Formats: sequence, structure tokens, C-alpha cells
Amino acid sequence: MQLRLAILNIAVPILMLLAMGFIPQQDTPAPAYLIIGLLIFTVGRAFLLLLQQTIFSVIPVILFVVPEEWAFGFDRNAPFVIEAVLIYLAVVNLQWGQRPWFHHIHWVNNTLLLAIILLGVAPFDFSESVLAYERTLVTWGGGLCVLLALAFSIYWQRLGRWAAFWSLLGVWAYGLEWGHGDYALLWVALATLFSLTIDSYAMAFIDELTGIPGRRAMEFKLKTIGGGYLLAMADVDHFKKFNDNHGHQVGDDVLKMVARVLSKTAKSNVYRYGGEEFVLVFAKSDSEDVYRYLETTRKALEDYELYPRSRKREKDKRGTGSERKPLHITSSFGLARQRGSEPYHSVVSKADKALYKAKEKGRNRIELAK
Repeated sequence: MQLRLAILNIAVPILMLLAMGFIPQQDTPAPAYLIIGLLIFTVGRAFLLLLQQTIFSVIPVILFVVPEEWAFGFDRNAPFVIEAVLIYLAVVNLQWGQRPWFHHIHWVNNTLLLAIILLGVAPFDFSESVLAYERTLVTWGGGLCVLLALAFSIYWQRLGRWAAFWSLLGVWAYGLEWGHGDYALLWVALATLFSLTIDSYAMAFIDELTGIPGRRAMEFKLKTIGGGYLLAMADVDHFKKFNDNHGHQVGDDVLKMVARVLSKTAKSNVYRYGGEEFVLVFAKSDSEDVYRYLETTRKALEDYELYPRSRKREKDKRGTGSERKPLHITSSFGLARQRGSEPYHSVVSKADKALYKAKEKGRNRIELAK
């Protein structure tokens, strides 16, 4: 699901920006109050989501939208203002993670922002020969800033982190006169809000550790799936000993591996229920087929060799070069069917009871709820 969200998070804003360049330019500008309102709302949402880079990236865009009579003399069309904004946004996009608000990197951001304001309020008297290169600097310098930011996107661990990049891309499009200028700034507000919405969705419905949907997503699925589905509750056998004997990092690796193997179960939607428990939902499937699917998954877990992390462990090959013995993980399953108008929490309860029955019978087995 994370991959689908990542593709959606990038593809929709890019397609919107490309489409804007091919739409005939309108003489009617986008309402400034609308763009300002959206940008201020974006700053507030980014603050709640602890995305500092988005906050810093949106501020100069607000300066571009504010009407001249309210801008205290700031001229967004002054020489080299756009270039300064592009450099500023590139610096912001090279940052990731959260830091104290008085951290030195934020002082760098504020200093560059002050330089932008000075260029717009008291523009320097540049010679004609220098001004002749301004368009070239916007085109090639802006493109370099965009590529430099993309090179660091591998460090953006959250989907909402892309919200700061849209300001850079939008200001570059504005400098290139790609579509109507005001609509390019409106695109920045909408694209930024879209990425923040994707980030909020991921935080609410995606389990951060395993990358699969969490309990809230499972509850939404069960409320909307209709009747007749089958639900399997899975629990990692003796999970506590992995944490006690090998540390919580190995315990996390076990959960990631189990989530990955469970996600390959045929015709199922897999969710992390909590702790070491997972839920698999099969929509209107035959019990014998589901049992066979679960048995294949149970055997895959049983045969999987998980090597604990070690200093000699190769980065891309689990266990190669490790001096430690592999860990063998098993899981117990409880399977129940929803009948009639039975609520989902009753089905979960039946599957949970069947799961504990499987554990009482020796673990590493599948038990059907009566």
C-alpha cells in the first residue's frame, strides 16, 4: 500500500502541473485571497504534522501572492528574486527530519529568507549585461535546484515530505511562465495540501514498522466489505523470547518478515492488529481454499530462515556472511467466518478464540472457529 500511496503522491501533482501548461492561459488571475488562505491552512497543517521543511517552503510562496498594497514594498518581480527563492527552497529541500526551532539550520533558512525580502524591498541596481542572464539563471539554475532536491529524496522517509518539494517545482514553473503565474502558485497550495493529506492518511491507516495497513484500516475494511467473509487471526509464536534473547531490533525484524510473508497470502488483505498479531481478511472465499492458502503461508513462515543483524551481515543479503545461526519463526492461526448480520468485532472475537485454541494444541497450526 505504501508504494501505491507514494506513486499517487507524486503522479497526481506532476500530471496537474503538466496539464496546466497546455491549458490556454486565462486573463483572469486566480483570487489572491484564495491562494493565501490555502497556503496559511497548509502551514498550520504542516505544523501539526511536524513537517518543518514544508513550513519554511511555503513562506516565500505567500510573499509572491500577497497584493502589492499589502506587501510593504516587496516586489516579487524585482531582479533575481526568483533565483534567490529557488536557492532558498533548494536549501530547505536538502533538509530532513525535525530539529529544535532554534537549531542553526533554521537560522540559515531565516537568513536566506531575509535576503529574499531585501532583494524584493530594496532591489540592487544591476547592469543590463547582468540582467541579460537572469532568464538563463532561472531556467538552468532552477532546473539544477530541482535535480539537487530530487537527489536527496531518498532521505525523505515520510510521504508528506514531498510537500516542501512542490514549492520549489511550482516557483520554477512560475519563473518559466509555465501556465498562468497565479495558477502556478495555486497549484503549489493544492499540491502541498494533497501531499499532507496523503501523509495524514498514511499515519492513520498504515503501520509504521511493517508498512502494511493497521488496525484502523482493518476496521474500515470490515465495515464496508459486506457479509460472508472469512477472517484469520495470526500470532507469532514465542515472540517474547525474540525480544528477550536478541533485543527489540531483532523483534522488529521478525515482525517485518512476518508481515512480508503474510502479505503474499493468496486472495487476502493483511493488517497488523497490534503487537505480534495480524489479521488476514478473505472476501467471500471458500473455507477449504482459505485453509489451503493459510497452510501455504504457515509453511513458508516455518521454512523461512531469518538471520539476526550482525556486523558482517551484507546489506542486501539477509544472513550472508553472518556468524549467527538463523532464527526459525512460526505462527498460529485462528480462522472464522462472518455469518448473517454478525458484527465484525464478533468475528474477530471468534477468530481470536480459535487462535488461542491453536496455541493450546501446540502452536504452529491453523484452528477453525466453531
